[in-house]
Formats: sequence, structure tokens, C-alpha cells
Amino acid sequence: MLTLLCRDEADILESMLRFHLDQGVELIIATDNGSMDGSLTLLQRYERMGKLRLIQEPDHSHDQAVWVTRMARMAADLGADWVINSDADEFWWPTQGNLASTLAALPSSVQAVTVERTNFLPPARDAKDQRPFHQRQVLRERISRNSLGEPLPPKLIHRADPNVTVSDGNHGATVNGERLSTISNGGIEILHVPIRSYPQLERKIRQGSEALERNRRIGPGVGHSWRSLYNTHLKAGTLLAYYDGLRPDEATLTAQLASGELIDDRRLQRSLGDQIPRVAVITPYYKEPLAQLQQCHQSVLAQSEPCLHVLVSDGHPRPRINKWNAEHVRLPRSHGDIGSTPRLIGCYHAIGLGVNAVAFLDADNWYGPNHIADLLASMDKEKADFVSSGRTLCRLDGSEMGPCPLTDPERFIDTNTMLFGRQAFQLLHHWVLMPSYGHLIGDRIMLNHVRRSNLKRHHLNQGSVFYRCAKEGLYRQMGEVIPEGVQPRPNYEASFRQWEADGQPPL
Repeated sequence: MLTLLCRDEADILESMLRFHLDQGVELIIATDNGSMDGSLTLLQRYERMGKLRLIQEPDHSHDQAVWVTRMARMAADLGADWVINSDADEFWWPTQGNLASTLAALPSSVQAVTVERTNFLPPARDAKDQRPFHQRQVLRERISRNSLGEPLPPKLIHRADPNVTVSDGNHGATVNGERLSTISNGGIEILHVPIRSYPQLERKIRQGSEALERNRRIGPGVGHSWRSLYNTHLKAGTLLAYYDGLRPDEATLTAQLASGELIDDRRLQRSLGDQIPRVAVITPYYKEPLAQLQQCHQSVLAQSEPCLHVLVSDGHPRPRINKWNAEHVRLPRSHGDIGSTPRLIGCYHAIGLGVNAVAFLDADNWYGPNHIADLLASMDKEKADFVSSGRTLCRLDGSEMGPCPLTDPERFIDTNTMLFGRQAFQLLHHWVLMPSYGHLIGDRIMLNHVRRSNLKRHHLNQGSVFYRCAKEGLYRQMGEVIPEGVQPRPNYEASFRQWEADGQPPL
């Protein structure tokens, strides 16, 4: 089993959990220390899946030894053979087999194994490069030191024992006061990714150092690396320069790679690159302003449930999107169907990669931070194949007008609020196969197909999709002054009449 103490690690947490479960870890016991970035929601999802036991410690005092000891003893009570006490930025990599087989092969006389860590260099600062850490960080140090120039101390894996006590930092352990006998080469190494961006470093040093100051159990020697960075750089305003200095210039990088000081290590890139989130969000785009596309994309990245964002250009690709943390599908020409064709192509691309649900978000709209998590939780709880929500109408400038009065799960739900589970994938082809006049009322046509399919569906009465109103009809509906720049209301009625003239039921 593996224990994990976590605070605000959403950018790496999903990868870490899935990696170790794939490596044969039977159960993860996690303590969340008052996370505010979506980490807690992610841990709760794994708890619902039966893969994790969750403890919450909201007090920001980083009482690591006490909390990790509690988790390690819990692991023993739950029947663990071995216990790995890990941080969220550590990937315990076996040289052969997986973690379970490597530890099972150790002689029964071995009580504990020390495991060495080496750091990946942080990425260069580039606000446009939003790819995940494992794609940006592939250069690893052969020998790593902390910010004080001291060698990184190894971590410890130990046999499960209900009387174990784990030290601060997870570097040692005792049983009934007796230090465990260890071996130093158990066929495992730790690939360590402690610094993944400047904002993450600043948050980590500020939160960690201030938490240590609040802890009355520990002495000043605990967390001395964090404390040093806080006092020497963060308070002095030089932490940014420190961050930049962690990554040498290109000439030095080349020389250090040649000498062996640095290693081009793409194991995490290959391993984690195969991890696909449960949900894909499909965004067709045409000629929308880049600022709107960025707002849309950032709202997907900010979801408490990690998502695969698939942006599909309808004939006018934006090169900058190639550096985003997203799948960018570029179609050679526009289809003139209000995004239906790129929407379906994005769906099939994501399904082919292995997602289990697809949602939609137009380029000028955005999600609330828990939108996908709430829909997924509802899908799981209700055992539904299709879930939807309401939407909040917004003005062109993004300010809110209020809940959409048109939402009715039996007659109208907006495309941006839909979540299709795997059993509902059979309906997605209707985006393209609907008649050409139908694209204007495509959301109503899709709801019609969902209703007629007899798949189980569920609706959440919450406006967690924020819909930018670009047509005058909704302003009239809300009793608002029509702003400059909006388009006239389309002739939806003509499409409704043609639909019924073709023998279809009223929408």
C-alpha cells in the first residue's frame, strides 16, 4: 500500500495516483491537508472508486510524521505487506516488473529499503507552454542536491507493522523505538518532479514554510530547505531569479548532457502520456477571438475533475493552441454547420484514445470549476448514461445575467451542458447525420434522440455552464437592453417547421 500527504497538488496528483495503482499498489491511504485547488475532489473520486482511503486534516501545520505514521499503521491494520510513504511529486519506478513484484521478491529478512531520488529540471518559464509537466520536463539530474547544496536524502519503504513510527520527511522509520534494518538497493528508484512551474514553486515554499512555523512539535531543523528558500529568496523577492537559475542555458545543458551530469529521461513522458482522463471536453472553434478561446480552455484546465480538452479548428487553426495542454485537431476547411462536424470528429478522436465520457464546450463559453465533477458524480450515483445541467446566461462582456429560463430537461438543454457516457456514444453520429437545417437547432435534435433511445438520463438543476449570449433573443428573454455587437435572432421556427414536415415529432 502507499500513503500520501497532499496539499494543492492538482497539477500532478492524477498522474501520480494512476501511475502507482498501475504499478501494483493495492490501496492508497491519503491525507489531504486543506487543499483548495481541486486535489480533495480528485481524492474523493478515487475513494468512491474503492482505490483510496481518505483522511482530511484541514489544519495547515504540516504535521507530517504524525499524519504519515497514522496512515502507515492503518495500512498494517488493513493487511498491507509493504508500505510506501510518498509525496505527490514522487514516482517510485522499479527497474524490472512492477512495484508489487519487486517488493514480493525481497527476502523475508529485509525490513526496509532505502530508495534514492533524483530531480527533473524545472521547465523554462513560458506562459504559452501549457503542456503537462511530463511533456515539458525530460532532463533529469544524475545526482541531485537540495537548495542548500546537500545531497537529497533517500526515502524509505518498510514492511507493514502496526507499531511503526515514520520520521518527518519519510526518510526513516522505527518499530517500538528500534530503527529498522535496511538494504540500499531494492531495484527501485524515485523519479522526483518537485518544481513544475514558478507559481507552483512559490506556492509550495510559502505554504510549506508558513505551515512549519505553525507546528509546535518540530524543531527548526525540520524542513530546513523550505525555510531557507522562504527566508533567503521569497521574502527577499529573489525567488524568481532562483527559479531561473535552476535551469542552465542551452550551451550548458548540452555540455551537461554530454558529460552525463544530466540525463535525457523520457520514461515518465512515455508512461504518463498513455494516461487518458475519464472525460473529454470537445470544443469546435472557427474564428473566435483568442482571448475567448483562452478563457474557455482555462476553465477546462481548472476543472476539479481532470479532463482531456480536444479543440477542433473548423478550417482556421490557431498555431498557439499547439502549445496548450490540449489535443489540437486541425480540419483543412470549414463545414458551415455551426460546429457539428468538428464536434463529432473531436468526439471520435477522444473515444479512440479511451475516454469514457464526452462533454462539449463552445469556444466562447466556460465552465464553473466543479461542472464536470458534479456531472460525473451524478452519472455514477444515478447510473445514468446521459447527464445534463442548466446554464447561466452572460453578457458579451462576461458579466452574468442569471439562470437560463429556457432550460427544460424534456424540451431544451444546451449542448454545452451535455455529458454523454459510453452507452450513449451510439448517438453521437447524429451531430453530422441530422439534416442541414437542423444544425441551428442541433441541441434540441440531440435531446430528442437521447429521449427516444431509452437510455437512463439525469438532469442537475445548476447553472455551472456560463453561456455568452451573442444573439439578441436571449437579451429580450431576460428583459435586458440589447448591447451593440450582438447578432439578430435566427429563424429557429423555420427549422422547427421543416423538422415536423419531415415527419419528426415536435421539438
